[in-house]
Amino acid sequence: MIASERRWSGTLLLLGTIIGAGIFGVPAMIGAWGVLPATFAFAVLTLIVLGTHLLYAEALLLEKTNKRMPGQAAYWLGKPMGTLTGFAFVLQTCGSNLAYIILGGEFLAVLARILHLPGSVLIWQVIFWAAGAITVLVGLSFVERVEGFLTWALVAVIFALTAFFLMRLDFSAILSMPSRFTFEPYGVFLFSLLGTTSMPEVEDIVRSNKRDMRLAVLRGTLGAAVLTYIFGVTAWLASGASLSRDPADLVLLLPPAVAFIIPLFGFLAVGTSFLTMSLDLRNMFHIDYHFTAPSAWLAALGVPFALLFLTTRDFLATIGLVGATFSAFIAATAALTGRAALRRRKGIEKFSTLWWQANVFPAIIVLAYLVGGLAWLTYA
Repeated sequence: MIASERRWSGTLLLLGTIIGAGIFGVPAMIGAWGVLPATFAFAVLTLIVLGTHLLYAEALLLEKTNKRMPGQAAYWLGKPMGTLTGFAFVLQTCGSNLAYIILGGEFLAVLARILHLPGSVLIWQVIFWAAGAITVLVGLSFVERVEGFLTWALVAVIFALTAFFLMRLDFSAILSMPSRFTFEPYGVFLFSLLGTTSMPEVEDIVRSNKRDMRLAVLRGTLGAAVLTYIFGVTAWLASGASLSRDPADLVLLLPPAVAFIIPLFGFLAVGTSFLTMSLDLRNMFHIDYHFTAPSAWLAALGVPFALLFLTTRDFLATIGLVGATFSAFIAATAALTGRAALRRRKGIEKFSTLWWQANVFPAIIVLAYLVGGLAWLTYA
């Protein structure tokens, strides 16, 4: 594989990782702030996430013995920070899998209504979890083979839906403003933009080439952000500023004959994400925390299932919480690992470009995550 092919392979891997379940929450959150304020906030968060990814890339390029985020944090920031990051990673993954169960079950419920099958949303969420648990225990190798295809099928569907929404835009909705202020979109936007989990694989693809890694991160992050924003804003405008908080209601924007497209491909994409995240969580329990194999599987699959009955089963509230707290903490840690990696270089002149990259930029990024998290906790 030549260098340009490696760069694009890394780009597509990062883009495909970022575009996932979070994209279905963006339209309603654009409405929660209004189109113009949400556009500005989404652009600012995109730049912050891009800076985070570029900083984390610096750490990955220098430390290759431990690709997992907790290991990177322990190497660059000390063992206590590695332990704390590992704990946050477990919470983030459990929260993400809960969100996948919620949304996957909602998509199944929509498909069931189309097929005139009985059952409440909760029942279909339990069925989604049960099918996922059985699959992850007995047939994960098949899922790993088709995951990439399903991810790109979802991206193709997003493109097609965006093209359809463009023909139905109600531009008067641009001026529509919410009746009350909430900071909830911050967490949802952040959840939909971050892609640090796949960056070690991107680094492997580009074979530790600094220029290729930076280009892949730049293209993948910005490409995913642009596609996510365009989908979100066109869906909101096509609805005439009337979308509810339920992502499954996006099907109401489509003609009945093709209404199955969103829940079908959404279910498949969310399902594969649930399976791969369950495997990652199982590996962390088994390898990092020394659970026995059965106990690791029980924790990885059982904790999100238990949370399904202990929470309000609100998809947007779940990814908002995960994004604003656990994901933000991990992203801030990623930025700090990059800072530590840059500061290892010798001969950094004060106020040089590298000095700003190693000192000021990481501080701004970490401060942004801290302020955003506090604002979310206060106003969401």
